[in-house]
Amino acid sequence: MFNLPNLLRSSWEPLARHQDIPDALRPLLCETGSLTALLRAQCRVLHVEVLNEQVRQLDGEVQTILGCDRALCREVVLYCDDIPVVYGQSWLPDSAAVLGLNNIGNTPLGERLFDQQAWQRGAIEVAMLDKAMLPSFFPLKETSNSDLCYARRSVFTRQNSKVLVCEIFLNGVKV
Repeated sequence: MFNLPNLLRSSWEPLARHQDIPDALRPLLCETGSLTALLRAQCRVLHVEVLNEQVRQLDGEVQTILGCDRALCREVVLYCDDIPVVYGQSWLPDSAAVLGLNNIGNTPLGERLFDQQAWQRGAIEVAMLDKAMLPSFFPLKETSNSDLCYARRSVFTRQNSKVLVCEIFLNGVKV
């Protein structure tokens, strides 16, 4: 498992501080609605590969953000027309499962969050990653001419439950 929130603990900044975001990525990083819907509109076939799902003990920042000490960590890759475009890592406490975010299989989490409309997205934070920092399992193609990837995260809240969603944009994805 790749512990994205803790790896980037000091690197997350408010979206507004990133004026240098490439024009092609800006619509994705700034999207406050469903990223899944935005991607689906740009490709013929969108599918999700679940890499890992397991309940984990939380530490540090994630524990503080979610207000609990354990949560389901869900890691996925979203593919547009068989090209891996987004790595997603979500942290879902038991309280989120009670609110309909359990047993979603290959369904994109974004579809559940935005279909239920009761989930409210918090501020979007952005980080820039050196591709060399990423684990070897990341499906990066060498066609991208940059050594950097952009990541974003935000917290979704409903009632007393919070879900942390982190996304890394792969392979120069653009809309």
